[in-house]
Amino acid sequence: MRQYLRYLLTLLLALLLCQPGVLCAQGTWTVSELDGVEYVKLSDVWRFYRFTPKKGRPGCVSYGSGKHVVSLKANQQDFYVNNYRYVLSHPVREEGGELMISSVDMRKLVDPVLRPRFSAQNRLRTVVIDPGHGGHDAGAVSAYAKEKDLNLAVARKLRSMLENQGYRVVMTRDGDYFLTLQQRVAIANSVPDSVFVSIHHNSGRRAASGIETFTLAPQGTTSPFARSRRFDDLAGNNQDSENIALATAVHSRAIRSSGAIDRGIQRARFSVLCTIQRPAILFEGGFVSNPEECRKMATRAYQNLLAHSICQGIVAYNNTVCKPACKVASATSGSGRVRTSMSGARVSSYSREK
Repeated sequence: MRQYLRYLLTLLLALLLCQPGVLCAQGTWTVSELDGVEYVKLSDVWRFYRFTPKKGRPGCVSYGSGKHVVSLKANQQDFYVNNYRYVLSHPVREEGGELMISSVDMRKLVDPVLRPRFSAQNRLRTVVIDPGHGGHDAGAVSAYAKEKDLNLAVARKLRSMLENQGYRVVMTRDGDYFLTLQQRVAIANSVPDSVFVSIHHNSGRRAASGIETFTLAPQGTTSPFARSRRFDDLAGNNQDSENIALATAVHSRAIRSSGAIDRGIQRARFSVLCTIQRPAILFEGGFVSNPEECRKMATRAYQNLLAHSICQGIVAYNNTVCKPACKVASATSGSGRVRTSMSGARVSSYSREK
């Protein structure tokens, strides 16, 4: 029975990865079970993508081809594409001298990042922006700003930019009032043909800094942010590939434009992500608890920079992932040409509000 299940998984990987118009890997994928998790050999992965050894991050194994260089290390969950950090659901393993990566990470993270054009998002006409916290819930607080105010300031700037690109925008809140997480999710799920972007700012140790972006952890996996360790409770959603593609487009541009520390694209089971029926991300724009970073985040110029990065990421996601007939955004704006590559190429310029 176990051999039959492995055969089915191998067949499923082939069906998922061998899309029309793309050459498939020669031979079969070797599937192994390690501590109850299905893994595939990275040598099969490199062969499929036609990757060859490349110079990459120090101490990591790096392979690539064309515009992608992938770097990773045995027994680590950090996974880098073009030096942008992702956090895998399972660590890379070494077995019999071979590096292995989990099949769920291959299907739900690696392939959507390397080949976002094969994601299934049909069209994108509306963006639901969710400024986190509000009202009596201030979020993180420092001498320089309250998180709820930073979230709303970035969200309002993002709304204006998206509307200028031709999108309809729905705000879960447009003032200083409180909404439950369930109310935010209900608003998002009531809007068809949309993506959901929840905007937050972080809190932690005084020295902690940087930007991180979260998507829902795939079905059957856990995360450091999981509310349950029971695998039968760990439901994902039908947008796993779109979630990671949207996160890649937004996060890479925010890191590139801001120069902030890259804390990675991570998986979580935050309540606001768990029952979303649309592609969704939660964006953390920096640490309120870091005085130097918070002073910067409180400026209109930096808020504009974050909003612009998110906007251009959404445009790139739409241009790269969605069907061409459904694109609504222009390839250019008053602030410069939009690059539609998902790899995080810097846009030519951004407008700063003084």
